[in-house]
Amino acid sequence: MNKKIIFLPKKYNLVVGDRFELFYRGIIRAFNPYLYYILIECAKGFYYPRYYTFTPKDSDVGEYELVVKLFDNFGELIEEDKTILVVNKPTPPTRKVNILCIGDSLTSGGFWTKEGYRRFCQTGGEPEGLGFIDSINLIGTNKAEVGGETIGHEGYGCWHWKSFISTSGPTRTSAVWIKVNGHNLTEADQHSVWENNQNNWILETIEKDRLKFKRGEGNNGWNPAVTGVMLPNENVVHEEPLEILSYEYETGNPFWREDIQDIDFNWYLKEHNFEKPDIVYILLSWNGLYIPYDTEFKLHSENAPILINKLHKDLPNAKIRIMGITLPSVTGGITSNYGCKGPYHDVLGDIFTCFNYNKWLEEMCEKDEYKDYMEFVEVKSQFDVEYNMPYAMNNVNSRYDEKEIIGNNGVHPMVRGYNQIGDVFFRSLVKELKEF
Repeated sequence: MNKKIIFLPKKYNLVVGDRFELFYRGIIRAFNPYLYYILIECAKGFYYPRYYTFTPKDSDVGEYELVVKLFDNFGELIEEDKTILVVNKPTPPTRKVNILCIGDSLTSGGFWTKEGYRRFCQTGGEPEGLGFIDSINLIGTNKAEVGGETIGHEGYGCWHWKSFISTSGPTRTSAVWIKVNGHNLTEADQHSVWENNQNNWILETIEKDRLKFKRGEGNNGWNPAVTGVMLPNENVVHEEPLEILSYEYETGNPFWREDIQDIDFNWYLKEHNFEKPDIVYILLSWNGLYIPYDTEFKLHSENAPILINKLHKDLPNAKIRIMGITLPSVTGGITSNYGCKGPYHDVLGDIFTCFNYNKWLEEMCEKDEYKDYMEFVEVKSQFDVEYNMPYAMNNVNSRYDEKEIIGNNGVHPMVRGYNQIGDVFFRSLVKELKEF
């Protein structure tokens, strides 16, 4: 096993006037990084017990080295590493730039794409938008509304790299969307188990009028009927039965062309009358990372190059930006979703896998065949996993009603957490769109 503790990307993109925060949990591979003394050395910014922060001014445009040092309680240096902070000043592109965002459940709600778009293109809000109106076009068949405008993306819950290179038809593992006659489900109910017609279903995505369920244990029939009432089974917080109005199995791969039995991005663009993307952002994927302490990522390493190579072949002028995944819950969300058995139940193992996978993504981007058009965008260290994951205030024990924070979702953040991913997207946009 790699004994390295500090994991820093080669660089971070910062923006004039935008508060940059670097959370130590996202750069120190440990269950409790605060057992170390963490020293930050940089010509700019300030460091505090949980994070480093820097809000650049116009005069700060440029590059700055940031060094992270870890000491034990005897003041002995254990390890150090460094990165580069690149401060960019926002400028509108000289033409409208087309962008395609591809992802899984972290993208399916459109939260981070909306926030990045809002901050770049619209005015008002917090933080206040730049107001570069009509400067970018986010394409995609899945739509989201932001400030009276409609933007697109291709984000699908449960999907990973292989899903985007596979056939579009429903399979024995296809998830299902159901329309319901009202519900009061919240993020606390995600990954709860429900029963319908003797099949188990796991709640994956919650929207106002519809819900997405993936298959539970033993549920592998061809498109089983989902009718009547969905009944609560395990780990359900809001236990009211769900009256089912209709159901539809997961929409097929939007890039899949039936007549050639392969993905075809030019066909996809023509089919939906989309402009060719200048930049493609890919955020994939916690799905399939079920081996604690994994370093090989067999499923993703086999399929990621296929998607990337096909994308570059069809759209040779498009830049590709690979976004890293966020950390799993460190306040109990993993246990709440997965209990003490099965995949993803080992919190430290998941943390190691997350760090290792992000490093693998960055190293893939740096390979000779990819480095000219691909870059890694580090997310996890700009994401406050301690405070922006869903939680409940539970009694500290069964005999005392003092409350404490207990996480109740393994990998899906609250809206404010998605917005932090949107902040990373925004910082990348500012850097990228200077070139257009």
